Amino acid sequence: MRPGGPTFPGAIVSMSQEPDSAGLDAGQEEEGEGLPLLVTLGHPRLAQRSAAVPLSVVRGAEFQDRLRLLERAMLIHRGIGIAAPQVGWFERFFLMGIAHESEGQEPRIELQAWINPEIVTASTEQGWAWEGCLSVPGLRGWIRRPCAVAVRGYDARGERISREYTGWPARVFQHEYDHLEGMLFPYRAADPRHIVTIEQLAMRESWPEDWPAPGAARAPFGEVMPEAACPPAR
Repeated sequence: MRPGGPTFPGAIVSMSQEPDSAGLDAGQEEEGEGLPLLVTLGHPRLAQRSAAVPLSVVRGAEFQDRLRLLERAMLIHRGIGIAAPQVGWFERFFLMGIAHESEGQEPRIELQAWINPEIVTASTEQGWAWEGCLSVPGLRGWIRRPCAVAVRGYDARGERISREYTGWPARVFQHEYDHLEGMLFPYRAADPRHIVTIEQLAMRESWPEDWPAPGAARAPFGEVMPEAACPPAR
């Protein structure tokens, strides 16, 4: 996933804690040499549900190598989350970044792995935000989702975990989870006009206040706007 605007700044805390993978960028890795290519909108498998990961393989060297490759891909492509189907692995696992902010310092981004995740409950309260995606280059969408989710699954060691997310982390989890279900953010747009090019989004200060929907033109990137602040167009 990408936010509507720039990707997260800040220090990356690697899952693996290997010195050469924390803070990785394209200049350090020769444009992602050895990484799988991104799979993009229009590929038929991106629109299909992915298969569960056998828990017996999670601790194995091959699967752990794939987690490290996925981490590198996320960092090099400047995402705030990435799912296995986006690199051609049609299995149910993804990574997401959670920002921890301290006053006067750059955000610290914690990488979390989710394997065979489930959404247990979702709030009735809905919110709107601009979303982007590594698999949908050049486009952004004004997307409505639940504001909070309770989730469960397995971590990078194959251990059972459960979490509750609200706000932007809940948004990122749902976006990445959608990839495992064969969903991309354009499929969730309430109106086709809610999908715009990044070039147009960069000029949104010139948009009418209610374009492409009330609240969208002035919504901060990387934040979820409560539905009450984004009433339906009349």
